[in-house]
Amino acid sequence: MANLGITPQPGQTLVESIVAAVSRAIESGQWRPGVRIPSIRRFASENSVSPFTVVEAYDRLLSQGYLFSRPGSGFYVQSRSRKQDARASAQLEDLPVDDHWLLRNVYEHSDRGIQAGCGWLPPAWYDIESHQKALRTVARHGDMNLRYGDPKGYPALRRQLSHHLAEKGLPVDDGRILLTQGASKALDMVACALLKPGDTVLVDDPGYCNLLSCLAFRGFNIIGVPWTEQGPDIAQLSALLRQHSPRAFFTNPWLQNPTGASYSVSTAHQVLKLAETHELLLVEDNVSGDFTQGRQPTLAALDGLQRVIYIDSFSKTLSPGLRVGFIACPDDMVERLLRYKMMSGLTTPELNERMVLELLGEGRYRKQVERLRSRLAEAQYSVAQALQGLGWQLFTRPDNGLFLSARAPQELDTRKLAETALKHDILLAPGRLFRPYGDDSQWMRFNVAFANNDRLWEFLAREASPG
Repeated sequence: MANLGITPQPGQTLVESIVAAVSRAIESGQWRPGVRIPSIRRFASENSVSPFTVVEAYDRLLSQGYLFSRPGSGFYVQSRSRKQDARASAQLEDLPVDDHWLLRNVYEHSDRGIQAGCGWLPPAWYDIESHQKALRTVARHGDMNLRYGDPKGYPALRRQLSHHLAEKGLPVDDGRILLTQGASKALDMVACALLKPGDTVLVDDPGYCNLLSCLAFRGFNIIGVPWTEQGPDIAQLSALLRQHSPRAFFTNPWLQNPTGASYSVSTAHQVLKLAETHELLLVEDNVSGDFTQGRQPTLAALDGLQRVIYIDSFSKTLSPGLRVGFIACPDDMVERLLRYKMMSGLTTPELNERMVLELLGEGRYRKQVERLRSRLAEAQYSVAQALQGLGWQLFTRPDNGLFLSARAPQELDTRKLAETALKHDILLAPGRLFRPYGDDSQWMRFNVAFANNDRLWEFLAREASPG
């Protein structure tokens, strides 16, 4: 089999380039059904790429039905009819756009599509070698702990997180840190353990879609606090507090999902002052905080962890698949949160937590975050330029982070636009998915790590331009 000449196109990762080249070779008949293809090592050598890259590409081709494997023998080209059957259930155009669309269906995407509306980073952006090294290190330990872990989470990781938070200006002992299965689970734990159905709670508007769905499902009365480029509208927040006397405010202050905006220092102080005046519990979701430029003080650090519950995870900075997050909270809330954690899901996976501990060590985490921050900053600039070139209005122009919120130069049905995009293998995220109770919105969320793609810009120019 001839060298395929792997050359990534603009906005395309090396893995995506390999998948595209192999799928073309198969669809054109260059690689025929039943033929054995080069081994991982041979393909890597012939095309001057890493074997780890080929592993990921072959995995995608297997899942898409282009290849099948025979243990001990290698990889083979799948017959066309079987390939089409395997891919039929994964087409983006089959996914309905409804109120809980992102939460329910976004993970069933086609790998060949443009994931411009998703909420994660491309796998190739992560340090795969560090992950494999960490796996080998964890596997070498004789004590793999196949029992249930510590109720609060792996003690060594909680101690490391205590040091990590102290560097952020938030000194907290490891006894007040609970490990969770990601930030979404942490938010659910706080809502269910510390509040009760029927309570009125405030949320960012627009805000994190998973949280909105969770709170609505749990029976809370949700009221949105409108956002500005500087964070929540303080005048509106003050009025809502006087009118509704809510129990809690769930907020994502730094590089917010979906707008990309961050609290100003002034906004942060005013929110904390209002929380104290109205005896309001603040739940700070800081999953993208490590991508902020400079040392940004968290609400929890400014408050001293008295009225603020701090939530974070490593889904953005290390890997979404590890599902490791954590809660740092005041002393009097620990036992209630721990009780709910054990009642609703027992302990968290210690193997994953050990992996995270390994990845945090030896300065690797800082280097990883710096690389991601640099790539995201470049992507933010490119995507913002492209959207503005099409006449779209930006909510704000973030320096970093995954998300950018924009709206078309004329009024349009964003839900219909998203449905049309699905038919072109493009995943878009209409703004109504990020509004309490799915209220209408002209805004759309773009993930800059995936959105910098000429095919996306051509689609938007054709389908969402005046006239």
